[in-house]
Amino acid sequence: MSLGDKFKSGELSRWVVALVLIPPTVATIFLSNKFFLLGWVALVGSLAWWEYWVNLLGRERRGLLAVCLAGFYSVMLGAAVMGPDGQLLGLVLSLSLGGAYFLHVLSPQNDRVSVNLVSRYALGQLYLSFLLSFVMSIKDLASGPQWLVFVILVTALNDTGAFYVGSRLKGPRLAPKISPNKTVSGLLGGCLTAALAAGLSVYYLPLSFSWRQLAALGLFLGLWGAFGDLFESAFKRAMGVKDTSNLLRGHGGFWDRLDSLLFNLPPVYFFVYWQNLP
Repeated sequence: MSLGDKFKSGELSRWVVALVLIPPTVATIFLSNKFFLLGWVALVGSLAWWEYWVNLLGRERRGLLAVCLAGFYSVMLGAAVMGPDGQLLGLVLSLSLGGAYFLHVLSPQNDRVSVNLVSRYALGQLYLSFLLSFVMSIKDLASGPQWLVFVILVTALNDTGAFYVGSRLKGPRLAPKISPNKTVSGLLGGCLTAALAAGLSVYYLPLSFSWRQLAALGLFLGLWGAFGDLFESAFKRAMGVKDTSNLLRGHGGFWDRLDSLLFNLPPVYFFVYWQNLP
């Protein structure tokens, strides 16, 4: 296969997109001023929210996009300024904003539509806004930047291992009704890759844990991240789309890239937090 054919197939473009996104991500993680990281995550999250709005809320409801983003920024800013308490406060504010919008805009004659949209909005704030805000909470932990690199790297290598092992070994499908292309071999390959990457991180990240502890955490993140992938795939299956957008060639959309990471951020935060308790 030629270089051009690989790019068109998406294999090479996956690496190109990854190489473009890695430098600003790593740079903002290690900058002492965490508001640079907040700005970068807010930008990526806004694009993921745009995809969520288009696919699940309807692009004709432009005012609702503004409410979605206002809620998202509330959660992110709360996490950056006040930590976990700010996350919850921002979440309450985001749900309140949504409630006020729906009470003002939606007609009582469309009860089913109203309930459906309210549910989708609330799910989006819990799923996209709240889970993504754990980036800021991890940043505030001891060795927070290193832990952010850890979870992003392990999640990315889990996806990469699952993609290459599954595409070559194939075998039984993992969840054919949700995502026909995912295989059991891909799941196992991804988990083993995640465990190996996590265990080896003791050599390139100053984390105060043994390689066995980190490998076990990596194995869990491989499994849990796969659930995150399937969770988003269920949405795409219901919507009848392959990708949430084509903003990232070979990767789909930003929501597609965040699916596993969204699920993996909270476990890493609580793992480090509980281990550091006196």
